[in-house]
Amino acid sequence: MSAKKRSALYIQPLLASYRAELVEKLSRNFSLTILCGNSAANSGFRTIASESAKVIEAPMKPLLGGRLLWQHNVRVTLRQEKPELVLACANIRDLTYWWLLFWARRNGVKVFSHGQGLYSKRHIGGLIAWLYRTAARLSHRYVCYTELSHQTMLAAGCPPEKLAVADNAIRFSVDAADIQKTGTEQGVLFVGRLREECHLEQLIDAVARVRTRHPDAVLHVVGSGELEAEYRARFDHSWVIFHGAVYDDARILEISRDCRVGCYPGNAGLSVVHYFALRLPPLVHGDMPAHMGPEPSYVQDGVNGVIFSRDLKAEGIATALEKIWDMPTEEYLSMSTLAFSQYMQLNTPSLGNKMVAILQENHH
Repeated sequence: MSAKKRSALYIQPLLASYRAELVEKLSRNFSLTILCGNSAANSGFRTIASESAKVIEAPMKPLLGGRLLWQHNVRVTLRQEKPELVLACANIRDLTYWWLLFWARRNGVKVFSHGQGLYSKRHIGGLIAWLYRTAARLSHRYVCYTELSHQTMLAAGCPPEKLAVADNAIRFSVDAADIQKTGTEQGVLFVGRLREECHLEQLIDAVARVRTRHPDAVLHVVGSGELEAEYRARFDHSWVIFHGAVYDDARILEISRDCRVGCYPGNAGLSVVHYFALRLPPLVHGDMPAHMGPEPSYVQDGVNGVIFSRDLKAEGIATALEKIWDMPTEEYLSMSTLAFSQYMQLNTPSLGNKMVAILQENHH
């Protein structure tokens, strides 16, 4: 007879589709309850329905104009479900998270905090460092999104034995494993939400500059959002191809076949992992704290992608594109191969398997 699964509670502000693999692995190894908000409608992320776990609505409520947050249903669910362990989104501004850490300490429940660390803080002030140290100490483990997140937690003085790393990545249903690049592809791929601050206009300007020397260069734009109609109207060029919202991995892979690089001109996050999966060296700016997530730290300039200067805007992106277009074929193919290797490395083992291993350590 199989051993009874331990009960686990997974708390998220919303359950985005890119967390599907993590949820699947958690529900396979634990008796899982998920608490999540329903704010995905405006977030640009598709949500997932989980058949294998109990899902409880837990809407996020902004306090003080959004400076702080409170998540409903957390307290009542903890008392009803009595989980043996909790995996929680480590948002320092979420008062529920702090309540959970103290409640769990008092009730002997292990909390695993999952967070980005302090990568986005340009200056780690005393109070911020103290808050992160306290969160790490009250957690059974603080699981960092990336090695960069881990380094920032150590720099803030967090106890090393409390920290773990599970590289934040996505496993796509199809990837470029069986596709080889030629180095003659003329496309640049953008995947992302068309919203304020995505800076698609800078990328379009950059591709226009590259076209003066490489007239066959084209831009493929995959994604939708509040600015889609405006962008389509403003940039009605034969060389800017808008594909709209595409969620099918196989279709995105097909579009990427004609592309040489992937570029996110604004503040990037997990999109770099998508470019890696497509064998496209990612182009991202080098101002790490400004990015949406710590994942752009996976990009090594000149090795598996190119870092451009954020301050130079379109000119910086154009310089990075020129660098790729002027590269000897072997050098480009090596970069493309290393981009795909980075994707494989991030997913071996997968985020779900890494997380399960961390949650199960010390438990026999």
